[in-house]
Amino acid sequence: MSWLTPRRLRDYPRLFALALWGAYGLEVLFHQGWRGGLGGIIGSDFITLYGAGLLYRESAARLYDFAAQAGVQAALIAPTPYPGLNPFISPPYVAMACGLLTFLPLLPAFLLWNGLTALWTLHAARMLWRIVPLDAKASGLSFAQMAILMLSFFPFLAGWRVGQNHGLTLWLATGVLMAQRAGRPMLAGLLAGLLLYKPQFVLGFLILWLAWGEICALLGFGAIAAAWIGLSLGTVGSAPYREYLAHGAFLLSLPWTEGFPAFALITPYGLLGTLLPPDARPWLRATAPALLIATGLGLALLARSLRGQPFERQAPAWMLALLYPLLASPYALLHDLMLMIPLLGLWAAYHPSRRLLQVTVGVYLSGLFLPLLGALTGLALPALLPISTLLALSREGWFPLFRGAHRKPPARS
Repeated sequence: MSWLTPRRLRDYPRLFALALWGAYGLEVLFHQGWRGGLGGIIGSDFITLYGAGLLYRESAARLYDFAAQAGVQAALIAPTPYPGLNPFISPPYVAMACGLLTFLPLLPAFLLWNGLTALWTLHAARMLWRIVPLDAKASGLSFAQMAILMLSFFPFLAGWRVGQNHGLTLWLATGVLMAQRAGRPMLAGLLAGLLLYKPQFVLGFLILWLAWGEICALLGFGAIAAAWIGLSLGTVGSAPYREYLAHGAFLLSLPWTEGFPAFALITPYGLLGTLLPPDARPWLRATAPALLIATGLGLALLARSLRGQPFERQAPAWMLALLYPLLASPYALLHDLMLMIPLLGLWAAYHPSRRLLQVTVGVYLSGLFLPLLGALTGLALPALLPISTLLALSREGWFPLFRGAHRKPPARS
């Protein structure tokens, strides 16, 4: 990759940033109500979360009534026509937390949320930049350049446009890693508990802590989870939880649900769901739990082999824990690729190599072009990113998926 000169590595992300944020600026400039200049609803996912918070506060029994959700969402952005339901499918305690946003009107709440998203992302960049090796910094990877890379990463802008929680997810996941690295497992567990609004993203961390007998981290996680879920149960009872569980099968049918942007799914389940014919769908749904369990066991076995090791030796397990929900769960979307950033940060800190640069460039560019190709073909092509990253890590010898790949990565301080 001799064409990747230091100047190009510096300037190309800045050009991407100018192009992508310029396009977003024009969309906002030419908006009509909540409809952007490109035709879509600006803040569509935030409107869903805000509407769920309103329903939770005013009529929790109708939280998973899709007709009620559609009515609330349409009323929130009226007179802008709403193109259709964007369903709220998270647990009830998430709606309870979203209720805090509803103490502000919709527009100020949306602006505040996106401002926080930017701050969370920049602070995550600062945490990761501190562990980047000195030779990488000397080669031009300043904090400003790292921030530009993250803010021009297309999944970040895609999530920003719809008001997603990807900035918070990145900040919490990075915080878990940095707290564990600093020898503060209780804090790591507390942060993982706050990440429970996307339960699939916590599973990898829990598997590691269980395999290592990390009681303090598990207690921290349990305290936050018990307080969060317990407060919700105490205010609305168990009925919304039963209804939420009854809708569990809906997640498995998303790749072929009319109107759902299946091309934005980043999981192998999503890719297969858009590739296989309709008569294969029952088989795909039936095997989804097996994939979750099998990959979880693989992560647990890797963790057991690293028990008692310092953090730098355990970095492969943490990297696989970040990949785990993107590989094993049925549901993760384009903006969730932000989890690739702390994974690459760990790789840079503890096992830098020539392949790292290739993977980083590949992730950055694929994050833009695979969704565009997926939108044209109707296929969940972004799912190729986590899969190819796992294969690249295996080639490095971190995960023994290839014969002969058994060497351990060197420890770095």
